[in-house]
Amino acid sequence: MRESARLGRNFAAVATAQFVAQLLTFVLSATIARTLGPSSYGLFVFGFAFPSLLLLMVSAGLDEVIAIDVAADPSRARSYLTIVAAFRLPLAVIAGVVLWVSLGVLLDDPFARNVTLVLGASALIQAYGSTFLAFFRAFEKLQYMALVVLIERTFTIAVAVALLWRGFGLFEVALTFLAGAGISLALATTILRRKFTWFSPSIDRGKARGILRKSVPFALSAVISTIIPSTGPVLLTITRGPLATGLFNAGLTLLMMVFSILTLCHVVLLPTLARIRTTQPERFTPILQHTQRFVFALGLPAALGAALYAEQIVTLFFGGRFAGGGDPFRILMGAVAISTACIGNGAALAVSGRQPQNLYVGAAGALSLVALSFVLIPPFGPVGAAVAFLVGSAVTGVLGTIVTRRYVARIDLLNALGRPVLAGSVMVLALLVLGLPLWLGVPSGALIYFGSLRAVGGFQKGDWSMLRDAMRGALGRAG
Repeated sequence: MRESARLGRNFAAVATAQFVAQLLTFVLSATIARTLGPSSYGLFVFGFAFPSLLLLMVSAGLDEVIAIDVAADPSRARSYLTIVAAFRLPLAVIAGVVLWVSLGVLLDDPFARNVTLVLGASALIQAYGSTFLAFFRAFEKLQYMALVVLIERTFTIAVAVALLWRGFGLFEVALTFLAGAGISLALATTILRRKFTWFSPSIDRGKARGILRKSVPFALSAVISTIIPSTGPVLLTITRGPLATGLFNAGLTLLMMVFSILTLCHVVLLPTLARIRTTQPERFTPILQHTQRFVFALGLPAALGAALYAEQIVTLFFGGRFAGGGDPFRILMGAVAISTACIGNGAALAVSGRQPQNLYVGAAGALSLVALSFVLIPPFGPVGAAVAFLVGSAVTGVLGTIVTRRYVARIDLLNALGRPVLAGSVMVLALLVLGLPLWLGVPSGALIYFGSLRAVGGFQKGDWSMLRDAMRGALGRAG
């Protein structure tokens, strides 16, 4: 199967499940916001954001090592499963104890502590279960990952929404997430045992040390990737209260729906690029550039359009009480344009043995975000949090592009980004002049953008070939 077809197949499997999962999660977020109000919604957000900082000691970068090493040599699967699962179990217990102690210190409200503790426990179970999901990535059988995600999310969100409709509150919703995490873990282990591999009878200590050494840069990178979305909600809750957190996170939730697609690109690209670099290194740069061109061409108009209609979009989904979330959402959309322009940099650096450079880039972006958050959030609240997030994304994107071009592949940036920027500018000017409402501006903007992109030669022959092969792979046909 051609690589673009394989990418299309894997992306279609995960994207379908992830789209449904994100949609269901968004439905729950909107239901909580509309039913319980911004303050309760802010507590719900904090209940996930704060425990995520402690999950870092459980994830420890091991999923990425599994995806890369087992994809390159499937015979490693049994030993890697045994080592990683054994290593993570005590870490999960320690993280749970730390969570319980820290919540007793930080939160005075017993209800808030209980909600956060239950949500944190569910997140710990999910983090441990990611051990088994990582092998589906390594074997490039992401349809099984999609199945697990879809079943867990459907159960969790359906039950949670039903409870809210029947008058229950956040604690009952948190218990639903805990049950869903247990279902996810059970499904993942069952599928892995029946379809792929199982534990080896003993632990290879030498191999275990090697895995831990390899995981260090990925673990540090995970620290960065967790700090970026969690800093704003945590600091807002502590300094400005859950109401400010709710207003900011309305826009952040919409942003993360877009970012989930970019995460899927990384999930699919990582094992594929690892294999291509070993077997067909001459195809490495073309696959990377074609992916970048497509993603940016789709992400830029979405970012520009959302920024133009920010307040209307936020109130449409979350209700009139969230009108104050429009300004931070408008700023956050700049991160979509930046991230789509830099898609694939992280995966390319990781599979090329440049994870330390990947780490340095992410650290610079995260430090920028955290520093600005401490400076801007106390006086400016949600808007300050959004500006800090945007600057952190910009620092990461610019430095990541520089490092990727220097050490891995020299992408033709003008060719990849220039025409979409021109078409996007035409779209924005047209929408500003026309002054169309949201329901008419979205389809009109799409027509203007893609018409302009075609007029300036934004679609190229090689791109159409990749799109055709990817679609064939997505539909399960040989390329």
